[in-house]
Amino acid sequence: MITVKNLTKWYQTGETSFQVLKGIDLEIAQGEFVAVMGPSGSGKSTLLNLLGGLDTPDSGEVSIGGKSIHDLQERERTLFRRKNVGFVFQNYQLLPAMTVEENIAFPMEAEGLPKSVVKATVSSLVKAVHLQGKEGNFPSQLSGGQQQRVSIARALAMKPSVILADEPTGNLDRKTGTEVLDLLLSLQQQDRLTIIMVTHDVFSASYADRIIFLRDGVIEMDIKHKEGDKHDVLAGILALLNT
Repeated sequence: MITVKNLTKWYQTGETSFQVLKGIDLEIAQGEFVAVMGPSGSGKSTLLNLLGGLDTPDSGEVSIGGKSIHDLQERERTLFRRKNVGFVFQNYQLLPAMTVEENIAFPMEAEGLPKSVVKATVSSLVKAVHLQGKEGNFPSQLSGGQQQRVSIARALAMKPSVILADEPTGNLDRKTGTEVLDLLLSLQQQDRLTIIMVTHDVFSASYADRIIFLRDGVIEMDIKHKEGDKHDVLAGILALLNT
């Protein structure tokens, strides 16, 4: 589903340049739920942005469904991203002047889909994220958890094959965060969505099928859970985070 080959990324700060990613190789299968962890500055969010085509690598390749996204022209990459990748952010990034249903409808309207399709899809997604009765509310009238549910519904509007989530529970309390994680897990299992979630939280990572641990721009650990070993895996990740 997703193939990453020798991915590198440098950033410039004043006269100083530093390498954030140092030759990442990675394959993610259709339907996997992957958590990306690591200390601050390890390259987690940079990797997510490159996977989604929001940034361009200095070298290497990202392929989604067999298409090398960084070989595309900027407009082609934007169109590919809009149709194939959904984004969920820590701070929700909802449009404050739009209602719940307008925020969810926005990517479909930008694509020029028929009004009947937009209306039916919005209705279906509002039910999927359990926001019935909130369709006319503005983001300021919603709790953090409800805003994140709108963000997830918007990410699903174009029926993407991949969801990229950057600290989706970072601004939520444990109870609300658990509800959001439960929702993501149910979507993955029902629709075979591929979910890649950046998180610093071991509890959130426990929802994933696989944990990739980054440090200093390289993959230090890549573990798939086996039945019965999740506790040991997470204990190991916690130990890494504390070193």
